[in-house]
Amino acid sequence: MNYFSTSNTIYVGNIQSIDDNTLREYFQRFGEIEAFFHNCSRSADEWLIDYRFIRFSSDTDINIFLTNKIDHTICRIRLDIHSYDAVFSDETRLLSDRKICIAHTNSQLNRNVIKKAFTRYGRILNCTCVSSGNGLEYVYIEFDSINSVRSIITSGQNHFAGRTSLAVKQPLRPSQVGIKSESNIKDCHQKDHIKSFKYPYHEPTTTTRYLTSSPHQSIPTKSDYQTLSISHTIPTTNHLYSQQQIKDLEQEYNIIIQKDYEEIIYQIDKYLEKNREKYEKLHKLILP
Repeated sequence: MNYFSTSNTIYVGNIQSIDDNTLREYFQRFGEIEAFFHNCSRSADEWLIDYRFIRFSSDTDINIFLTNKIDHTICRIRLDIHSYDAVFSDETRLLSDRKICIAHTNSQLNRNVIKKAFTRYGRILNCTCVSSGNGLEYVYIEFDSINSVRSIITSGQNHFAGRTSLAVKQPLRPSQVGIKSESNIKDCHQKDHIKSFKYPYHEPTTTTRYLTSSPHQSIPTKSDYQTLSISHTIPTTNHLYSQQQIKDLEQEYNIIIQKDYEEIIYQIDKYLEKNREKYEKLHKLILP
């Protein structure tokens, strides 16, 4: 199996409404592009791919993307850029972690109806509608919190917009697609024929959390960790202030409150998940 050098390769995410030619044209200004690809080999899964890998020539310094704090945007869409190796680590948070992918077959379905079906899970930042041209319609919804996506995926519910059934999945991370080899990459040279539109939403709705805890259970199970409530120990900013008060405080002191809190929640959830197996093994030793 032939591995290729990744030192000059970057990950570019949040590109579902940007065609490949536009994306390539934007990054050519920073250096010579040697490869432009993703690592998904199954065409049936390509609608779940929200990224491209771009490999530059050896004389290109990719640190201009990784250390420069300037946002890279195309048509007001902020690109999510990381090093190649970083995105194969679960420690790296991707913008796609806050997204869901929706497929349906009703070409007349109003996007606002689809949006309404998911607003109860949290604040929606963006809604991208894509027509495949072969009878399938795709919708990509970005929330302001990863917890909204978790609530949707773990709910186990069937989702509908009106009477139309919706197939809901998460975008695939590169590590969920395949290994880092040239035998498993798809070069993206041809222009994408899918017509797409991006509709931003900026509504001050409060993020809804469907969290529970069981104080009588001594050894948590996997499902318990997915729904474990920490609101009893850490007060949320929503409990202390309204959304408008939070925004006012952020502007007055030039700080980020809500997103910092969401990062804490994410890190705690990740820690609990990592230690789940340790608790289960300990449980077996204590109570064989």
